[in-house]
Amino acid sequence: MADAAMLGRGAGRLFHALSPRYRRIVRRNLRVATAAEAPSQRELHALTLETFRRAGANFLAALRTPTLAPDALRGIAISDGMELLGGRGPGRPGLIAVMPHMGNWEALTRLGKGYVGAGDYGGVYRPLNNPLMDDLTRQRRCADGARLFSRTDGFHAPAAMLRDGGVLGVLADQRAGGRGTALPFFGKLTTCSPLPELLARRGRAEVGVLTIVTAEPGRWRMVGRALDGEPTTPVIMASLEAGMRASLPDVFWFHDRWRTDPARPLSLFSRIDPSVARQANVPLRLLLTFPRDLGPDLRRRFIDRLFQARPDLRLEILAPDFSDPEQPAVRLHPWDPGQPPEHADGTLRRVDESHPAPLDGVLLFGSEDALARAAKRAGLRAIIGLDVEGKPWTRSFASPVDREGWSEIADHLARAPKRNRR
Repeated sequence: MADAAMLGRGAGRLFHALSPRYRRIVRRNLRVATAAEAPSQRELHALTLETFRRAGANFLAALRTPTLAPDALRGIAISDGMELLGGRGPGRPGLIAVMPHMGNWEALTRLGKGYVGAGDYGGVYRPLNNPLMDDLTRQRRCADGARLFSRTDGFHAPAAMLRDGGVLGVLADQRAGGRGTALPFFGKLTTCSPLPELLARRGRAEVGVLTIVTAEPGRWRMVGRALDGEPTTPVIMASLEAGMRASLPDVFWFHDRWRTDPARPLSLFSRIDPSVARQANVPLRLLLTFPRDLGPDLRRRFIDRLFQARPDLRLEILAPDFSDPEQPAVRLHPWDPGQPPEHADGTLRRVDESHPAPLDGVLLFGSEDALARAAKRAGLRAIIGLDVEGKPWTRSFASPVDREGWSEIADHLARAPKRNRR
C-alpha cells in the first residue's frame, strides 16, 4: 500500500502541474479554509501542492484497498476513538457517522464491520452516471457487509436501519444548493445539507463525526468523535469543520465548494437569514465599478441595498474619484480607468490579494471590457455589467435611470430562482 500511495503522490504532483483549472479551484477553497490564519503566498502554494499529492495517494490507495487481504487491511488503519461506532445493534440507538470527502474512505467501508460489531452498517451514496462503474462500486463496497442507500430512493430504508441500531455514514461536506441550510462553513456563508439532522430525528439516532487522516504514506488514522451538542445542522457542520481542519491537505478540495452563481452572485439559491449571515467572518467579496456620471447619493444607496441582502458582503471598489464610504466593509482601490488593457490582470490580482479570502465576482457597472476578460481568465464565475453582451459577461442589465432602477438591480443580484425559493 505504501508503494501505491507514493506513486499516487507523484501522480498528484503531475496533475497539479497540468491542470490550471483544478489548481485554481483547490487554491480558492484553501484560501477560504485558511482565511483566519492568512498564510503567505508561498505557504498557500505548498498547501495546494500537498493537497494534490495526497489526493493522488488517496485515490490510488482507494483503488488498491478492495483487493487487500484482511490482515493487510487492518495494517493500514490506526483507530482513534472508533469505539464510538461500537455497542450498536437491535434495541440500542443507531449512529449517523457524518464524514467529509477525506482520506482513503474505501478502507472504512471494508473495516466497518469490525468497528460496528453486531449492528448493520452502511452509507448514503449518489449513484454514478456510468451504470457499469456504479455496479462495480456497489459490489466492492458491499462485499464486506456494508449496505448502500441511494439518495434517489428516499430515506425510509436508512432511517429504519438506524432505528434497529445500525450505523449510517453520510458524506456532508459538499454544497447543498437550494435545498440546503444557509450557514457559515469555514467562516464563509454557504448552503449545508440538513440530511444528517433529518435522519437523526427520523431514526432516533445519535450523531458522530468520522475523519480519515494520513498518518504516513499508505497508513491512515480513523478518527471518531461524538458530537459536542444537540444534533442540529449548525452543530453538526461545526463539528465536521473541526475534523477537517485537523488535516486540510487530506480533504478533497476539487469541487467548487463556495461557488458563486453567475447571474445572482449575492444569492445562495436558498433563503438567507441576515442574523446568520452576520456570523460569517469570511466575506463574500465582489469587485465593483460605477459609471463615471453616477452621483455619490445613488452610489451609496445602491451599496446600502447590497448590504441589506448580504450582511457578510465586502465590496472592493475601483474608485478614481469616490471617497468617504459609510460602510466599514467597503474598501477603495486607486485606479485609472484609462489604463492600458494589458494592465487589467495586474489590477484584478492586486485587489484579489488585498484580503486572505478570494474574490467571488465582479460588478463592472462601468462595463470595463478589459477587466471583464481579466476576471474570466482568473476563473471568476460572476462577471456582470451594464448594456453589454457576449463573452466574457455572465449577465447584463440595462443602465438604470433612477434610484428605483438601481434598487431593482440590487434585488435581482440577490434573488433566488423561483424553483428554489422557500
